[in-house]
Amino acid sequence: MKNLWLSFFLVALLFSSCKKDIFYEEIFVVNENGWGMDSPVMCEFEITDTLQYYTIYMDIRNTIDFETQNLYVFMDSEDPTGDKNRDTLEFLLADNHGHWKGHGNGRYRDYQYIFYPKVRFPYKGKYKFVFQQAMREDEIKGIANFGMTICYFDEKRFQNHE
Repeated sequence: MKNLWLSFFLVALLFSSCKKDIFYEEIFVVNENGWGMDSPVMCEFEITDTLQYYTIYMDIRNTIDFETQNLYVFMDSEDPTGDKNRDTLEFLLADNHGHWKGHGNGRYRDYQYIFYPKVRFPYKGKYKFVFQQAMREDEIKGIANFGMTICYFDEKRFQNHE
């Protein structure tokens, strides 16, 4: 029940950033025992308009029990043509003094990183993104939620977000 409430809170917080302009959103609850390398997060969506611009956000909720300053994640992507890419992403969750970034009180901090501020998808069809934690341990503790939100690009909202 506790995870359900926390997930609801995270989704409510994320809705406040894009509101009704959300094209796609997938937020995963990470196992309380830790996020294992063998537990990837998959996001899949279909593009029908190749002229539309989008803003892509990465959504992270961590607890104060997360033991490092940054989170490394492998991102595997596949477009409708079958072209595949792998990138390594780094998210700074705390500053050099150990102060948590993001919003929240108590044990949880919520972040919504702007991953791509203004992007088009070049092909119609299904796109697939798979995220895997890329830390030096097989299982990491302290990440409660991880996901992706894609909003229709809005120049005014983006200027206010910076």
